[in-house]
Amino acid sequence: MDLGVLERLPEAGDVGAVDGLVAGYVARAERFTSRAVSVRAAGDALVGASVGSWASALGERSVRVASGMDDAAGGCRQVAQVLAGYAAALRALERRVMVARHEVATARIRAVAARERYAAAALAGGVAVVPWSWMDAPTHAAVPEAAAELRVWRDAVGQATSGLRAFTVCCDEREDLDRDTATRLVGVDVMAAYAPGTGVDAVVDVPLVQALAAAGAGTVTAEQRRVLAGWFVDAVETVADDPHDAAAAALLTGFLEAWNDDAEAMSTVFAAVGGAGVARLLVALGHARLVGAGQRNFAVVDSAAAVRSGLATASKAWTTAAAQAFAVEMVSVAKSTRGALSVIGYLFADPSGARMGESFTVAMADQLDAVERELGGAWREGPGSLGDGLASHGNITTGVPVHDPAVHVLATLGTYPQAARDWLTGGDQQRSTLGVMFGTTRVGHWFGERDWSVSASDGFSALGALWVDVQSPCADVSAEAKQVAAINTLVFQALSQNPTLGPGHVSPAGAENLARAISAQFPGIVEVGIASSVPSGVVAKTLWEEVDVPYLDGDVATAVLQHDWVGPVLRSAVSESAGREIISDSVLSFQEQALEAAHAGRASPGTVLDRLATVWGAVDGATVSAAEVQRFERDAETRARLDAARNAIDAGVALSPVRPMASIGVDQALNQLHQLTEAALTNQPLPESATRSNIPAGVESLDDFFEQSIHDFRQAGSWDKEGVHAGDTSSTDAHRIAREYVHRYNLTVDAMRANAMDHVREQG
Repeated sequence: MDLGVLERLPEAGDVGAVDGLVAGYVARAERFTSRAVSVRAAGDALVGASVGSWASALGERSVRVASGMDDAAGGCRQVAQVLAGYAAALRALERRVMVARHEVATARIRAVAARERYAAAALAGGVAVVPWSWMDAPTHAAVPEAAAELRVWRDAVGQATSGLRAFTVCCDEREDLDRDTATRLVGVDVMAAYAPGTGVDAVVDVPLVQALAAAGAGTVTAEQRRVLAGWFVDAVETVADDPHDAAAAALLTGFLEAWNDDAEAMSTVFAAVGGAGVARLLVALGHARLVGAGQRNFAVVDSAAAVRSGLATASKAWTTAAAQAFAVEMVSVAKSTRGALSVIGYLFADPSGARMGESFTVAMADQLDAVERELGGAWREGPGSLGDGLASHGNITTGVPVHDPAVHVLATLGTYPQAARDWLTGGDQQRSTLGVMFGTTRVGHWFGERDWSVSASDGFSALGALWVDVQSPCADVSAEAKQVAAINTLVFQALSQNPTLGPGHVSPAGAENLARAISAQFPGIVEVGIASSVPSGVVAKTLWEEVDVPYLDGDVATAVLQHDWVGPVLRSAVSESAGREIISDSVLSFQEQALEAAHAGRASPGTVLDRLATVWGAVDGATVSAAEVQRFERDAETRARLDAARNAIDAGVALSPVRPMASIGVDQALNQLHQLTEAALTNQPLPESATRSNIPAGVESLDDFFEQSIHDFRQAGSWDKEGVHAGDTSSTDAHRIAREYVHRYNLTVDAMRANAMDHVREQG
């Protein structure tokens, strides 16, 4: 008994899909019949109104066309009849297969149970039992007392054999059914007298019907996919040649929607059309939009969306070579055809609903990178381009702007993080070796030279999203983390030198994404970039460092940064409210973990307070200088005032659009310190009155905060900075050290503001 035959699937296929084909061909037959009647009636009327040979020609012509339509109707009915029989037979076969499978399964359960009972009786009678399969007779001595169980076993095995035989018959019948159905479809005689060019439905395509029928049955062959591909190529060319042909466009759209889930079919048909064909099709659809033609415009947008969705499915199944060839063709068309570049942007503009495959996304990024670096600048079209018209049913300006394709290609690339990392750094480098210098040309162009400002593109939103997506967990020194750290080094350096980056040029989404990227690497940036940095003008030997973060266990792979690089990027991130909120959350999280580590003995209290002063100063300085830069650029009076020398906290805080980070941090940090100290000393929960900060909000409270913090750490016996020791009751040294921290804060704010003014003057 061979149970392996049960792995076959004679019931495979979607009978409902075959029913749909039947209904479609019945409806088509009715349309042909109706048109035949209309043509005959019109021909008779024309003959009656004409005389001579012209009347005779009209009559012959109408009869010939009507006869062709009758033949077409008959052919459609034959196809429907064949497929209806196929569906009925498949349904019956499904029921028989289900019964046969059930019969084998239940018989096996009975046989195994009887075998176990028989073996138990044999053991009880002292007979040595040898393990035996439920399908084979036992080889040990007979046990008369359990003869009934042996009979049950034999009956069950017989039942299983019968079910298996019935299943095998079903398998053979399914093969015969598929073969006979295909033969009957080939034999359908359709429209021998049909006259082309009358503008009615296409001639029934028997090979296509076969392919569709096979798909409904789940048995599509490679040859049948090629048939579908050939039909699809013809349909694309038809629509591209005449995008106003609503019937042809609807047919193409329906095909794509019906087959969108079949990756192999989509891969085959789009590969057959090629990148040039898809670009030409979408450009034609873009030209088909007309002002005020609401119904037509809806159909155009739906057709384009079906093409995009189908291409997304197809591209996920492509090899690298196939994806590259497709991208090369599309870009070649975009170089010579107006509107084709925005079509590329349109195709990549829906990464959540129709994300292009990884290989195709990388291939397209390669092509755009090569073109832009050859041009020495951005390659894009203007707003309101053809691709923009495909993105929305409404006005061209209401959809997602796609005239800058790099926005959407790089945003999609970011959804494949490792591919994005390798693309930015040239992924053939040995990432595990500390000190390997990655290639910098791509990061230099895309982050350092290209204009992403709101007046030209999306205000650094997509680029920021790409930067966010390539990040990895902070507490890590793996090869991946080192690669990310190297990217961050290059990105900070490039962005800081980009003349189009700055407050007023970054969109809210751009600021938010820049802030998210900074937050993802915040612990490392604090250590190498804010608290310390590579001296300006000095070329680092590596693109990453392994540093110790006060509150993290183990080293962290982090970027190697200069203060001058951090300032412009941080300033741009906090220039919009969404970015400021993210950076504020990062600072508060940092101080919470750092203070907790200091009280737990995992970090130096003196170092933690120093980091807080520096971080608060950096964020406050960036926030203040962001407002200053915007006023500097638009207000001559403010420009003159800001050019004058001043202290770190004078007009700057007044210019800041938000409460300074230091005051927010002080409120929360003091509260946390009180709780940690009280808990350490008493092992009791803190009374409610003690958890409320009594220090006034604002930077003036920094002296008190640091002095109070030193006192709390001293009480806990953990203070480690020279001059104030555990048990020391003098406040003189504590006040002096607190002033040093405040001075560090002021210097950091000043440095950020000076960096901002230097940056503005350099750009001006």
